[in-house]
Amino acid sequence: MYILCNEEPLWMTKCLSVGGLLEYSGSWKKTALSRLNLCSENDEIYQRTCHFDGFNSLHLYRRWYRCFTTLSNFSFDNGLVERKDDLSLDQFRSQYDGKCPVLLTKLAQTWPARTKWTIQQLTHDYGEVPFRISQRSPQKIKMKLKDYVSYMKLQHDEDPLYIFDDKFAESAPALLEDYNVPHLFQEDFFDIMDYDQRPDFRWLIIGPERSGASWHIDPGLTSAWNTLLCGRKRWALYPPGRVPGGVTVHVSDEDGDVDIETPTSLQWWLDVYPNLAEHEKPLECTQLPGETIFVPSGWWHCVLNLEMTVAVTQNFVDQTNFEHVCLDMAPGHCHKGVCRAGLLAVPGKSIRDVENHPSLMSRWNHSDMTRKEKRLKSSEHVRTSNNVNQCSALEFSDIHESLGDQVFSYDIGFLSQFLEKEKDHYSSVWSPTNSIGQREAREWLRRLWVLKSELRELIWKGACLAINVDKWYACLEEISECHSLPPPSDDEKLPVGTGSNPVFIVSDNVIKIYAEGGLGYSVHGLGTELEFYDLVQKLGSPLINHIPEIIASGFLVYQDGVYRTVPWDGKGIPDVLAKYYPLEVFYADSCFPLGLWSKQLLGMSSSTDVSDKPIWPYMVTRKCKGDIFARIRDTLSRTEILNLASSLGVQMRNIHRLPLPHVEHVSESWNANIKAKESSTFNVAHVPPEWKQVVSTLDRRKKNIKKHLSNWGGSIPQVLIDKAEEYLPDDMSFLIKFVKDDDGDSVYAVPAWIHSDIMDDNILIEGTTEPRTSTGCTTDEDLNKMDVIHIIDFSDLSIGDPLCDLIPLHLDVFRGDIDLLRQFLRSYQLPFLIGESNNDIHKSAQNSKFSRASYRAMCYCILHEDNVLGAIFSLWKELRTATSWEDVEHFVWGELNQYQQLRPT
Repeated sequence: MYILCNEEPLWMTKCLSVGGLLEYSGSWKKTALSRLNLCSENDEIYQRTCHFDGFNSLHLYRRWYRCFTTLSNFSFDNGLVERKDDLSLDQFRSQYDGKCPVLLTKLAQTWPARTKWTIQQLTHDYGEVPFRISQRSPQKIKMKLKDYVSYMKLQHDEDPLYIFDDKFAESAPALLEDYNVPHLFQEDFFDIMDYDQRPDFRWLIIGPERSGASWHIDPGLTSAWNTLLCGRKRWALYPPGRVPGGVTVHVSDEDGDVDIETPTSLQWWLDVYPNLAEHEKPLECTQLPGETIFVPSGWWHCVLNLEMTVAVTQNFVDQTNFEHVCLDMAPGHCHKGVCRAGLLAVPGKSIRDVENHPSLMSRWNHSDMTRKEKRLKSSEHVRTSNNVNQCSALEFSDIHESLGDQVFSYDIGFLSQFLEKEKDHYSSVWSPTNSIGQREAREWLRRLWVLKSELRELIWKGACLAINVDKWYACLEEISECHSLPPPSDDEKLPVGTGSNPVFIVSDNVIKIYAEGGLGYSVHGLGTELEFYDLVQKLGSPLINHIPEIIASGFLVYQDGVYRTVPWDGKGIPDVLAKYYPLEVFYADSCFPLGLWSKQLLGMSSSTDVSDKPIWPYMVTRKCKGDIFARIRDTLSRTEILNLASSLGVQMRNIHRLPLPHVEHVSESWNANIKAKESSTFNVAHVPPEWKQVVSTLDRRKKNIKKHLSNWGGSIPQVLIDKAEEYLPDDMSFLIKFVKDDDGDSVYAVPAWIHSDIMDDNILIEGTTEPRTSTGCTTDEDLNKMDVIHIIDFSDLSIGDPLCDLIPLHLDVFRGDIDLLRQFLRSYQLPFLIGESNNDIHKSAQNSKFSRASYRAMCYCILHEDNVLGAIFSLWKELRTATSWEDVEHFVWGELNQYQQLRPT
């Protein structure tokens, strides 16, 4: 027990479980206790060594050997990776790009880094700079370079830490001046994205002997180049689809998440490599100082540092791998598995690959998994489990039959066979391991389409793979023809914006096709939006000048290979909808039977919606004048942005003051369904009908709050994740229910219309918001008359607490600028809480944390379905060290309490 408890890997894991700045103290046990301030009290214990005669362990001996072995004679090159001084761009693209690795010896000859990037010089220049360390835990670990160099000299770890820093250009920007992207790799389609949106793409790598990168394929099927500045690296590589021995690929059936289980690079070379037959061994080479290796898309590779090394690497997307990168973005799991593991990912088929490697057999094992996963492992016999997801086998049965004895190919035509054809690529959930998110991908493809018009044929192919643009364009053509709109031009073929519904701009018209959330959600989205526009029109609200004008709406139906349109204004239920979506209509007598209240009840329904019905709601509106705020915000003056905040305050007040539709009679069967749900899940029986869906949703999210927050990776401090449940109210109705001071009667706030998605890409600005009065002040009347802003995309309309609309406004539109929030609130002029008596509400707010605006806003952030907290900790980096939610609450939302105390009426 003494020996096992003093094992260095145990103490290393303990150290790395705590994020932050790390300083190595000579051993991991000493370092761990030093971080707990226990070191000085027990110095003698560290120096005292216990000896045990007769104890031996082969496991511990192998570990000791890996800790102390030297690799000076470990260099090897089997000649299968060509060495070239340099290549022309045409030679590179025709012979190597997308085909095979190559070592290039003279690409970095003129770099200052060739002489400056020595450990001695780097330590002299950047010794006090913290750099990110290779990840061994969910926490982000950094070490000052001088401390890391000291660690390299002292350590005898089995798998040493190495610097692997994707943010080195931010912490040490002068390093960028010491090298340039080689001429062969300068085409990078991700360059077109804003820096803060593009995926991680460049890394500084520093590591000691025995460290290295275990088997992997580069993220998102990108290609990469790696230039070594000092030291030697041994590389092993396999072509796409060839899983290395000893490696297991996990692919989740649910979201396509890919995880690779592999030994460390040193362990693989010592324990697995010697047992491989000659024809099973990888391509190998030893990289020398000044050499650059190119690794094509999809190639497996493993790297071992034979001595202390310094290197720089970048990943990129070019014309050759663009379609593969787009394919990897598409939702689903089978195509992701095939791209990485070849036909191992297709159950029940004989397996060969284009290199005529030996057959590799798959193994299925679900007993140790928390979600459905396919485990793809080389050199193992087939074992079928009764737990295999039968849907997965059926989904691809037609593909299986057509494969026959085909060999694996990394050709995009072959790989795209394994896409889940019925899955909607535009709005289905994407894998959390995708290189970029859905919103960023849509914007990226749109920018490529506009700015790289000479490559539109290629970009179209990629967009078809990633977002099914061919399907949505066919829908667009039918809608345009039906409503006598101009045919889309070549420039208008791709959707615009970053929302979850395809939106096209054709001439002065905006065509939105509702695809998000399945047919039920989409139908109610359109129905609620039509009801909202009708209400604004009937009331003559000034909001009408700041929202789009509806031209047409209806359903697009795909039948017998032909699209046709069915008009619908939201009133009544069209026969075509009843055919494809048989649903109980709970407000059949309502003017808008699939409007707001029906949407609220849908949110409480336990039924599962489907997204593969051949029918899609759509809406055509007149294009609002102006530019999207997200695109021009950096060109606006401070005064213009302040006045924008004022205008938004007025328009959000106009939205939140709109009366809710009258609650119609609800069917008895629905009441029975809701009562059953209340008794079996959440206690919302005491909650007013208009709040039931909101409260039940919040309760459901709180139930899994730790798991929900942990899914966002390291963006939220662990100490806060652990305290989230304690911070939130036991009963979510407390956020909307208040107690009078005088007699203790319950008072419920009145819900308001909620836009739910007031982001910088849903605001249009026309002209300027400079004051027009002689006094130089902008009045409410001015702001209502000024057609300077438009708010668009009401497809997520709901009801709830008005504070929910302030969250995207403050974090996304205002980017946390407190002055803009204050300016907004001056124009907003509504109380956050509206009840029978605003006086009672105000008194309660003074005496209850539940009615404190900052507390409620923070609760909504924690419970939000999107990573709102990630935005908070990105905007205010100082909050990453916060130890309580109260600290975060008052820092981010404290201004709301000041506003609340003013008692606006």
